[in-house]
Amino acid sequence: MFMNYLSIGISYLVISIPIAIILLLIYHGMKFLIVKKFNVTAPKILCQMAWIAIIISILGITGIIGGDYTVTSLFQGTSQFNFRIFDQGINNATILNLVLFIPYGFLTPIIFEKIGKRRIYGVLIGLVFTLIIEFLQSFTGRFVELEDILMNTLGTYIGYSISIALIRYKIKKANQCV
Repeated sequence: MFMNYLSIGISYLVISIPIAIILLLIYHGMKFLIVKKFNVTAPKILCQMAWIAIIISILGITGIIGGDYTVTSLFQGTSQFNFRIFDQGINNATILNLVLFIPYGFLTPIIFEKIGKRRIYGVLIGLVFTLIIEFLQSFTGRFVELEDILMNTLGTYIGYSISIALIRYKIKKANQCV
């Protein structure tokens, strides 16, 4: 079952790469037309492409992309809310929610250098993105779970923290070489 979910996630990621490339071409093309200069490095563009592909994959995996949206799902009671945490223990879904958001959190401070190196941003970025997903899931008749919010936010925070630690290590190493 775990491998099945993993293969589904990888297939979403593979499908989202061309979409991410197209979106990046449009973004950087418009930016070049407005600013008249192009000062982005290849690693930065690769990180941007990966970040967009990860977001598209997350939205596909969670049913946001391709979901059947109806306002009546809230009123008819087909949306289900679960506010219990770990009522089934730590299972595959719990681990997958955590793992799914680690790359998102890892790439976020690389893409948005100006948000600072404070870890609270990692928590807030993960929380806001997850709340948007859970809110939209309520219109598709899918489960809205507090556990998902916690694990997705924690995954983002873990990825964000790893990225910040690596950035600090790189800066420290560069300063030692000078």
